[in-house]
Amino acid sequence: MKSISRILILAVLFPALLSSCSRKSKLNDTADPNAKQHNEDVSNIKSESDNLNSDINQILNGVTGFGKNGAIEAVSVCGATIDSSQQYSATPTLYINFDGSTVCPNPSRIRSGQIKIELISGAKWTDAGAVLRVTHTAYKIKFPTLNNHFVTFNGTKYLTNVNGINWISIYFGTSTAKIRERSYDMTVTFENGQTSSWKLARLSEWGIQNQNLNQIYAIVNGDTIIGGKTIDSWGVTRFGTSFRTEMLQAWKSGTACGWWHPTQGKYTSVTDDFSITAIFGVDQSGNQVSAGCPYGFKLNWILNANSSSGEAVIGYF
Repeated sequence: MKSISRILILAVLFPALLSSCSRKSKLNDTADPNAKQHNEDVSNIKSESDNLNSDINQILNGVTGFGKNGAIEAVSVCGATIDSSQQYSATPTLYINFDGSTVCPNPSRIRSGQIKIELISGAKWTDAGAVLRVTHTAYKIKFPTLNNHFVTFNGTKYLTNVNGINWISIYFGTSTAKIRERSYDMTVTFENGQTSSWKLARLSEWGIQNQNLNQIYAIVNGDTIIGGKTIDSWGVTRFGTSFRTEMLQAWKSGTACGWWHPTQGKYTSVTDDFSITAIFGVDQSGNQVSAGCPYGFKLNWILNANSSSGEAVIGYF
């Protein structure tokens, strides 16, 4: 059961191969560097938010003040210490303090800063309708293999347990867990000092798709409607332009092919200057596969200034 408590809600990190192009580029050409950077920002911010959600679920599954039943489990998170001294307060509270030096794998990253977790509604986190307030204070993720590029989060998000979490029934494939995520004030700072503001609306579901092989899957979709479209995130890019990311097909990932190799998913992110569409779970020709493990993902882009466009198929690392 411990492996279930460590489920990754979803972790997708895909640095895109994009730069400037003219009219219709050939497959695997490159496009505008700002489009490239925004695509990386969307994926990195999405991935690290999901990774943190995974850590939170892992931790709270072993903390009595948040509803843990039975014997206390040893709880640990890579590169962090956990302060649970306020778990029995009127508002159960827990702190995750990252050391800023430990290199954690998959992908290689170093985290610093603090995460504060509060149970602001419900008696137990596993109860349907329970709500967590998650406050990020200088929560920084640095990537040593990417020239120490980093993202730093400051702000608050809210996680709502939609249908209750029963780890036993999830294990036997008779139920799934659903978590609703909201954030309206997240500020992200990058290594060059640029900042971006983000609003998030997501619904995550995870469970077991093959009990015999214990194959865990996770699905993440946008969870608000704006202008008749299912939106995952919106706000202001690091370049000071507005953006909106529409989910056209939910991401799906899991242990069958690897958490870092999503088997489906499609989004379009539209900014004032360009738009990018990403399709996950494709073969080397860019077609989505219906069985087996995929090669990678496909990107399409359009630059507003001159209507130039291009596409690229990129293999998962």
